[in-house]
Amino acid sequence: MKKYLSFVVSLILFTVSACTPSKSEPASSSKSASPSNSSDKAKDGELKTDSKSEPAATGWQDYSSGTGKFSVQMPNKPQELSQEQKTDVGEVKINMVLSESNTSAYMVGYNDYPAKFTDSEIPIRVTQAVKGFVTGSIKGEIKSSKEFKLGETPCIDFEGSGKIQSTDASAKGRICIADNIRLYQVVVVAPSDKFSNADADRFIASFKINK
Repeated sequence: MKKYLSFVVSLILFTVSACTPSKSEPASSSKSASPSNSSDKAKDGELKTDSKSEPAATGWQDYSSGTGKFSVQMPNKPQELSQEQKTDVGEVKINMVLSESNTSAYMVGYNDYPAKFTDSEIPIRVTQAVKGFVTGSIKGEIKSSKEFKLGETPCIDFEGSGKIQSTDASAKGRICIADNIRLYQVVVVAPSDKFSNADADRFIASFKINK
């Protein structure tokens, strides 16, 4: 799966844009997300890897992010990446946590938008994010989707199939918008003939948002 790393990261980036309101759809006013320190920013379009990353440890393990306010179980020690992305509502810092096991990629992506969505917008934005990931990123189709509440946070659980380059691929995940401003993407992608529903379910079910 390592040869698909750049492609897999692009899925997270694409979904962020899919969830972004167009310029003709003004977002509700709110305080902007906290700006990143200049020393912590990568150039637009350039991935930044956490310089403190240690050699990967193998085996399922707990991962917790204080900045991301979430915890999850990963099959290996994850790699942390970030990227600045320009959107219709301004520049957004996208953070990604990626763990690879055999032929599967396990990803958690999160980002804050510059302004909050209204309550009525949330179902639309989450639906757009799921559609953007499956139909836009892997050029596939949504096999199933179901609204889900993670505590008070609205989410959609989904399954889809498509292509990673020329390989048939399956995806399973949970996309949420917390506090009307933070997008979480919790997704597993793998070649269809190697996809493990049991491992995907373990990963997704272990995801928790921490206040």
